[in-house]
Amino acid sequence: MQFTRRYWATVALVALPAVWAAILERPVALVGAVGVTAWLVAYQYRFVRTTGEVLSDLTVAVESERTRITAEAQTTAVLTARTDRQTELRTQLSADAPVGAHSSGATVRLEPGTREVEQVFEVDWPVAGQFTFAQPSVTVTDPLGLFSEMTTLGTAPTVTVEPRAQSDIHVGEGGSQLGGFGEHETDLPGGGLTPAEVRQYQPGDSIRQIDWKATARLAEPHVREFEGETDLETVLLVDHRETMAAGTAGERKVDFARQVALAMVENAQRNGDPVASEFVGDEGITERFDLGTASDHYRAINAHLRMLEPTASGDGAADTTLIKPARARTMAATLTGKTPFDRKLRPFFDITTNYVERVATRPLFRSVQTAATRYPGEVRTIIITDDEHRTELREAVKLAQRGGGRVVVFVTPTVLYAEGGIGAVEAAYNRYTAFEEFRRELAALPRVSAFEVGPADRLQTVLEAGQSQERVSQ
Repeated sequence: MQFTRRYWATVALVALPAVWAAILERPVALVGAVGVTAWLVAYQYRFVRTTGEVLSDLTVAVESERTRITAEAQTTAVLTARTDRQTELRTQLSADAPVGAHSSGATVRLEPGTREVEQVFEVDWPVAGQFTFAQPSVTVTDPLGLFSEMTTLGTAPTVTVEPRAQSDIHVGEGGSQLGGFGEHETDLPGGGLTPAEVRQYQPGDSIRQIDWKATARLAEPHVREFEGETDLETVLLVDHRETMAAGTAGERKVDFARQVALAMVENAQRNGDPVASEFVGDEGITERFDLGTASDHYRAINAHLRMLEPTASGDGAADTTLIKPARARTMAATLTGKTPFDRKLRPFFDITTNYVERVATRPLFRSVQTAATRYPGEVRTIIITDDEHRTELREAVKLAQRGGGRVVVFVTPTVLYAEGGIGAVEAAYNRYTAFEEFRRELAALPRVSAFEVGPADRLQTVLEAGQSQERVSQ
């Protein structure tokens, strides 16, 4: 219970005459002050008892229009209060949106004689995650405003906010959409992830499976099939370093990467495949889930993915300064060592040991190294990352495929995530071409498939710019 300012003002008005009566030895005034004090004590006791009865009879709840929504959506919630007790006390109730949501909240009052009251309020949900409303706050005040009691009471819902689906997501190779993306691999050719063969188009084949390059080369429609696989233990490695924050709100690298990862987990759950997952931040592994097939296991990975955000920069800078040893040796061979400049420059290209040590300290490489130790044998490794750490990614993929298992890499090309647009499309096309060469280099490794992930509309713009360049050059 709290005493209001009015209460303390009343106490002061009573105390002053009492002190004055004692000084002047006027018993009548003193008796009056004592009587007022006794009345205050009795009034306080009555307030405490009545407040307990009011709260025990009060039903309070916050209800949400929906408990599962998509990020950036708006919903309504309602605060309700009901009582069957007639009382002279005044009751005020307030409800606020959870942290991470935006709302002006709601405030209602149960005046004496009122049995039920409610108020609807709107809530905006800008980010994905799981949010629980706080219990409504209840403040009970006596009619004279001398005392108040504040507490929390009632029920409050939990709302799951799913990431906004990327309706224009592209997953593929060299601008061609991947047919059967996310499908489970079986004993038969179909919607796996590893290309098996190209064959002539047959009625009933999905248009998404058409291999446009083979079709152009052979002058007849051809489709690409994918190898089937039996159930495999799958290790999912998701990169969420600072570079994954590139892009506009809702269309960042991490947003598209999340969609791919969720599809992988959903596919594994549908088919009962055991999945382990590691999340890689700038300072190393931020979260790890061991192999499992229980419903709670898949649900836990999904929940973590929905709330995934890029980490702060640590050792996450792009590794463009790392030169492959073979290239370093070639460059060093051109230095004769006869001039002071050559002698000074040569040590910078003698970096085989330095190269190995620097790659080994990078977060994604370390994560692959850890996974290889924890899950030996033929496992399927899925790596979801961007192209800002190409040297590290190249070596991580090589390490992952040494165990004899399959490796699937999903890469978000930086050129497609420039904030405010892709800029000069001709320059963007050249950058995309360089990325495509890197993707093909990864895909050329044994038992490795590599795919690009990004907004389909931007990729289409870049590809059209390339076609225009080719027509002009002709």
